[in-house]
Parts: sequence; structure tokens; C-alpha cells
Amino acid sequence: MNTFQPDLNRNLIERVAIGDMLRRRARASGNREALVDFHGGSRRSLTYKEFNSQVNRVLRGLREQGLKQGDRVALLCSNRIEFFVVAFACYKAGMVFMPVNFVQNQDDIRYNLEHAKARAVIFESGLAQLTLGCAEGLDHIIRKFCIGDSTIQGCVSFAELLDRRDDSEIEDVILGDRDVIQLLYSSGTTSRPKGVETSNLSIYFASLSNALTLGYGQHHSALIVLPVFHCAALMLSISALQTGGKAVLTSAFESADALRLLESEQINSLALLPVMWKALLVHPDITHYDYSAMKFGLYAMAPMDSASIQRLRNAFGCEFHLASGQSEFTAMACVFYDGSPTEQVEGNYWGVPVMTAEQAVLDDQGNELSTGEIGEICWRGPHVMSGYLKNPEATAEVSQFAWHHSGDLGYIDNCGQLMFVDRKKDMIKSGGENVPSCRVEQVLLEHAEIVQAAVFGVSHPRWSEAVCAAVQLAPNALLDEPAIVAHCKEQLGGFQVPKKVFIVDSFLVTGTGKIKKVELRQRYANTFDDE
Repeated sequence: MNTFQPDLNRNLIERVAIGDMLRRRARASGNREALVDFHGGSRRSLTYKEFNSQVNRVLRGLREQGLKQGDRVALLCSNRIEFFVVAFACYKAGMVFMPVNFVQNQDDIRYNLEHAKARAVIFESGLAQLTLGCAEGLDHIIRKFCIGDSTIQGCVSFAELLDRRDDSEIEDVILGDRDVIQLLYSSGTTSRPKGVETSNLSIYFASLSNALTLGYGQHHSALIVLPVFHCAALMLSISALQTGGKAVLTSAFESADALRLLESEQINSLALLPVMWKALLVHPDITHYDYSAMKFGLYAMAPMDSASIQRLRNAFGCEFHLASGQSEFTAMACVFYDGSPTEQVEGNYWGVPVMTAEQAVLDDQGNELSTGEIGEICWRGPHVMSGYLKNPEATAEVSQFAWHHSGDLGYIDNCGQLMFVDRKKDMIKSGGENVPSCRVEQVLLEHAEIVQAAVFGVSHPRWSEAVCAAVQLAPNALLDEPAIVAHCKEQLGGFQVPKKVFIVDSFLVTGTGKIKKVELRQRYANTFDDE
């Protein structure tokens, strides 16, 4: 009987593999810097040759420690060079790279490790107590490795993984396009985090697509401030590496450091949250540096008003685009290009799909809606996840009608631009009217004394749901509820104005920084019981 035997030579010749990309860059751009970080206060860097050499050595070290293709390798690590050495060692070996969001609560971190049945955990020394506590008693973890400390009992040091091992190329892995090589856990705003399985092909296409869509040139340099355990920063880093450029990594956002690095590292692009960009605008040193290398800035997670964008253009001499996506559709999915014609002057525009994706707005029966009609934002293309780990029901639910369903509501305007309306679960139905929570939040955040806001619906005997808001005020702010309501009335229709405003000291958030609205709905569920 004939048994199928994969052709290793053919596999190496024809495959599209993100790990092979590093080998190609090491051949073509070997002496150029690939990775830069500032761990410990000093500048560290690896050229492409050094990067590829370390990856090959770590890969062999992991194998010698008993790990094999298909094993899930969890990593708890900040923005530093070792993060990408581990990532590409897994990609090349066909192991499943599992970056863990270490700012989650400990229960969720342990859930990630246990649900994934991780075979190894790698962590930097500053996270040793957290990691070892979360991993305690998990028998499926056969190896623990520590970056930066060789004295922790029961752990192998990262230096030992590298030490005295052969750094020649690895060419004995049969790797398919749709083999899963990455596992990211979603933020879990309403339930346990879901494990998003991502294939080799998805990562490869997304990293190329980002570079093409945003206009990366050869040797593009990206400053990476957002945490690389999230899909956006991870994929923007890999996109820079696709061009033979460099990813400059910092582990914390400091306005002064970011401004200085834009000049000293000749940075071409930087992605930040809107609140971070605004922090740069008010920094006293903003005019002290040369930003002529900047090609564009990116912002995400929230829109920015046109006045702030114009100030950013003036300050940095480049355009500012909004990027959107999610872990399930390997970031990015769409981009709103600075200066694009739009039907509305202001709004949370998500723009057009990236070059390798399709975008549509569908109704609940899977029909594509006409211009201006609100429905669910859907995408399809090679970026899409392979599925949710051990959750075929949830996978099927988001894959209906041959589209990936984002869970977000929006519409496409007469200029062909996608407008985000709200999360599907966050739309408030009050008195027969649909109230997008994000529209009310946008108005609240325009007030200078409000730093965070969350809008949600609460059961009401007359209106079915009442629009409510929780706000966090700036230090020393004098705002009260009547003043906040009056501010909203200036820009919103009567049915959109919050019936109740709660002033809070802080919010419970997910590991990705999203406010847990489900907790607010529960906390204030009985607000209108006596009406």
C-alpha cells in the first residue's frame, strides 16, 4: 500500500512561510538593523543576520528541551528583542506562538495557559512571580524559560537556549499554508477570552498587505510603542521586517522619549491611541526635533476630531490614517486614509478595505446592504483566522454566509467609505430609536474635563432602555451631572441625551484596555426601578 510522503524539497521551494521571510531578509539585508530596543536604558540592536542566527539557535534549544512542531509556546514579555526571537523561532519550527497579555487579571492568564494546554512558557524576569504563580500545577507545561535571570529554580535561562548552538538554517520542517502557527486570546469583554488560531498564510498575507496598503517603502522603520502581545503592534512590526526595515521597540509610552526617537531613529511611521497623540501635541519639546523622516502616523481604537488631526499634520509634517481590525481578521482589515472624501464632516470612519481583503455590510440574513443602510461589518480574505480554539460553535457563528462577521455595526456612505456605528451588543434601543453608544461617548469626550466615558443601556419602564453614561473626570474638574447633560444637549437629539450620568473614579477594563460595559450594566441595572 502506498503511503503519502510529503516532499520536503518541494515544500521548501514553494511554500509561503513567515519564518522563511526572515531567512530571505537575512540574505538580502543581512547587515541592516532589524530590531532595536532600549531595555535597561541602553540601546540594543540585532542585524538581520544576527536576528536569524539567534532564531535558529533558540529553535534548536527548544527542540533539545523536548518541544516539537505543533506544541504551543506561551510568551509573557514586553516590547523587547527577545519577543521576536521567540516568535520567529516558533514560526520556523511550526510551533504555535502564543503571546500572552500579561496585564490581564491572573485568572485570565491562567485560563489562557490551561485552555491552550501550553507545553512551554517563556517569560522575562520581571514577570517571573506572575508567570510562575499562574502556571503552578499545570502539568501540561513541560518546560519554563526565563529571559534575563539564570537563577530561578526549575527554569532554563534564555541565555542557555542560545548558548553554543548551531545557527545554520533549519530546513527540516514540513509547513503548510494553513497550518496554525499563532494563538492570540481575545479580550473577553463579556465572557472568557477566546483563543484565535492564526495560520502561517494569514500572517504572511497580512504583513505584506499592511506594507502595500500603507505605502511602506524599502527598509521602512516603525516605532512600536503599543504592546506587541496585541495583534496590531505585532503585525505592524512584522510588516516593517517584510521590507528589510527595522522595528524600534519601547516598553512604555513616554512623550519625551517618543519625540526624541522619531528623530534619532529616523522613524517613518508610528501608531498610537488618540490620547497618546494628543499627549505629544501638548509636550513642551515637540518643536525641538526633526520629523522629516515621518511618512505617516496611525491612530486606532477611537476617532480623532479634525482640529486635532490638523494640529498633528502641522507638527509632524505628514498624514494621519485610522487603522481598524481585530485578532480574528489578522490586523489590519481596513484603513481610513487622511483626506479621503466623506459624506459626513465628522464621524468614526473606518474607510476602505486593505488591498487583500473584501469589505461589506450585511443584514442578519446575509444580504449585502445598500449604501447608507446599517448592518454588520464583514470581511473576507486570506487574513481570516483558522477558528476559535476548541469552540466550533463560535467559529461557525462568525463565519456565516462566507464572510467573517466582526460584531460591529456600520454603513458605507455615498463616497464608498465605511462608517462605524457601534458594537452590535452596545447599540441602545430607547423609545423605539437606535442610539449608538459611541456617538454619545464621542460628544462626552469632546468636553475638556472628561477623560474617559462609557455609554450603555439600562432597563427603563417607559423607554425600554434608558441611555446612561459613566464618566471619569480630569483631576480638579468641577463638572457635575447637570453640566454634563447640558453639554450633551448642545450636540445630541433628545432621545440620545443620557437620562442618568454617573461620575466614577475609574473603570474596570479588559486586558486590552476596553471598558467592561457589562459590569456597568449590572452595577446600575436597578437605577430606574422606582419610576
